[in-house]
Amino acid sequence: MNLGQATRIMRTASGLKQSQIADRLGVTANYVSLVENGKREPSVSFLRQLAEIFDIPVGVFFLWEESGGESRTRGIDQLRDIVAQLEAMYVFANRGKSRKGKAR
Repeated sequence: MNLGQATRIMRTASGLKQSQIADRLGVTANYVSLVENGKREPSVSFLRQLAEIFDIPVGVFFLWEESGGESRTRGIDQLRDIVAQLEAMYVFANRGKSRKGKAR
């Protein structure tokens, strides 16, 4: 999986359209499409802004790597590893933040 595919997955998981992301980032929907299809490499600045929209650490985007023709089973194992890393990053990033509106 590449950076563009990771971007698409994060966007669709957030329930956002390309045009909504584009509006927030000040780019065209066409540019977002080009990034998602691997035809443009986004800048780190673009990824930082995108991570802010998704409320995730920017490093999440770099966890996704090309599988290089490996089997589907290997891809599923990689996905499980990525999800575990995402969970750990989320917990680490949110530790110490107050839980507004929740009973303690």
